[in-house]
Amino acid sequence: MAVERLWFYIRLYPYFVSRSIQSRMSYKSDFILGVAASALMQGLGYVFIWAVFQGIPEMNGWSFYQMVFVYGMAAISLGLNEFLFAGTWEVGKLVRDGSFDRLLLRPVGTMFSILAADVALHGIGSVLFGLAVCAVALCRLQLALSLGKILFWILAMACGALIFFSVNMICATASFWVTEISSVMVMVQNVSEFTKYPIAIYGRKLQMFLTFVIPFAFSSYYPTGFLMGMEDRPIYWLGPVVAAAVAVTAASLFWRYGTGKYQSAGG
Repeated sequence: MAVERLWFYIRLYPYFVSRSIQSRMSYKSDFILGVAASALMQGLGYVFIWAVFQGIPEMNGWSFYQMVFVYGMAAISLGLNEFLFAGTWEVGKLVRDGSFDRLLLRPVGTMFSILAADVALHGIGSVLFGLAVCAVALCRLQLALSLGKILFWILAMACGALIFFSVNMICATASFWVTEISSVMVMVQNVSEFTKYPIAIYGRKLQMFLTFVIPFAFSSYYPTGFLMGMEDRPIYWLGPVVAAAVAVTAASLFWRYGTGKYQSAGG
């Protein structure tokens, strides 16, 4: 039954996403400006890396284009999360104004209702930018990925998006106890800025934090190390999958616990 239920959601989710996209695309100028602004924001980070490497040939063993690939991976994962899972940012508002009560009456799970509620089209800008700089990095490094590594790359991007979603969802669930949680979500989101660069350039404590506490490093650094042929330890190729599975499970369990404690707007 659990598998059938999961398959039901997998088939239903694209329908809701397409409806949301159609609604958003009715304002084409907003879509174009949003995508352009998102790509521009990511582009500024690229310029920063370029400026740093004007005076040095490498940073802690990482060349310019290897670091660019890490940056691109982070941008893709963040963009996918923003595009597909924007609904997590609405949880606090739904709880505060009582709208969450309506979700409890629907024949689908409340987490699914949250995820299917909205998409952020500007996330496409981050995805496109990330794919572009990753392609440029592979060309300049003259690195041809095998079919296996291409499939791993696709899987790693999906895992990265799920990790970002899970962390956001865990923070959003705190809305059942905390009146205003958006500032905390923004703060945690800002932590992801560290993973736009190889965590090897940071201190040991920060590396451990980004690996085992808030596992954002599995969205960019670890899969890049494997794809670039720099590392072949299991944490680099198996880590992203395990981290995503653990993060999604933790988010789901915490969400179930939170909704179980919810007493409705009139409670």
